[in-house]
Amino acid sequence: MTQQHSSPVPQHGIPMTRVAFERLLSDESPYRYELVDYDPVLDQGTVLDMTGLSPEHAELSYNVTEAFKMQLGKRGPCRVYQEQYVEIPGQPSSVPDVVVTCDLGDREKDKRARPFRVRSPLIIVEVLSLSTEKYDRTEKFLRYTQCPTLEVYLLVSQDEPYIEVYRRSTNWKQERYSSGQTIHLDQLDRELVVDEVYEGVF
Repeated sequence: MTQQHSSPVPQHGIPMTRVAFERLLSDESPYRYELVDYDPVLDQGTVLDMTGLSPEHAELSYNVTEAFKMQLGKRGPCRVYQEQYVEIPGQPSSVPDVVVTCDLGDREKDKRARPFRVRSPLIIVEVLSLSTEKYDRTEKFLRYTQCPTLEVYLLVSQDEPYIEVYRRSTNWKQERYSSGQTIHLDQLDRELVVDEVYEGVF
């Protein structure tokens, strides 16, 4: 769900260059912005305020985060973050619902950088909604694939226990998982149980 807010920063729907957008993010705004329809030749896109989630969206994001935390533990190199901006080479930063990184450099948050950006995402998760599904499946998906470290992209449905998985190793071929199934994540040597992701939602 997308909402608009009164704020001293540029509003929803404003055309903006990539540099100006990154500057907007550095203002520590409480809002969740994306620069959509970005044209790298013209260096211009449109700012959208993505703040405001349905209860189901928020709960699914939380469940995915907790599932990864349980799998990864606290002592290994991997960390999972919710709604943290991902730095993308040659593209505007984007903010996924959940991101997993196993790069030690991403654990050393540069306190001078606002907001903190994940530079080496391994797994990215987006919870689909009516207002963002097309973007998550097209422009944002393509943008994420420009991250050389990204290996897995997951799309989580709000409407039913259903998760789509795309892996770099299979040239981003679609895999479908539903209730009763388990997603194996080779990069982590861990598994994500679909029913655990949807616990308490349906």
